[in-house]
Amino acid sequence: MEPIYKPIAVIVGDVVDSTKLTSTQFEHLLERIKSIQAWISKGHSANAHSIERGDEFQSVVHDIENALRYTIIYRIGIKALGKAFDSRISFAIAAHAELRESVSESMGPAFVLSGRGLNGLKHDRLLFNSDNVALAEYFDLLFKYLDKQLTELTARQCEVMLPMLQTLNELSISELAEQLDVATATASKSLKASGWPLINELNCRFVDKVAELNYD
Repeated sequence: MEPIYKPIAVIVGDVVDSTKLTSTQFEHLLERIKSIQAWISKGHSANAHSIERGDEFQSVVHDIENALRYTIIYRIGIKALGKAFDSRISFAIAAHAELRESVSESMGPAFVLSGRGLNGLKHDRLLFNSDNVALAEYFDLLFKYLDKQLTELTARQCEVMLPMLQTLNELSISELAEQLDVATATASKSLKASGWPLINELNCRFVDKVAELNYD
């Protein structure tokens, strides 16, 4: 067991109505979750993941400033697969974790807060918590609006937004259109309809607020 005194983020989620998916859809889902987890690991070599029963996933994130970005990427990455796909996700930031080789056996406040949050989700599909009460309260209402926005996205809008999140908004519209093999006007229209500018701004605000955390 490795005690970690600095804060970590834990992201936990499950797939909505996964029992209704066909075997082919389920394979696409697993492939997408694994690709997202592999991508998150590129952000920090210590980031670790698990998939339980095929429709539940978890990530331990050490680059905590990216926790919201990773959470949104999970959500829209899964929704981009089509109308039948969505997920519920709870994530938390807290210090004093006890990390084991297996993510599912690790312990600490971030695991408790994120797991409890997921269990408590009913109508909402996104929840954030923290051992820093002020941080959690600051984003509570903002994330309710974010959840509503993400829930209303089409698969196409998710597909268009995903590269922007993965590149931290460094793609131009023409580069995005080329990557997606669509017209520039189509990429621009889909990106605006997705609410990307405000989502990007919210992520930037989250990064700034997390940078202000003091656990000394």
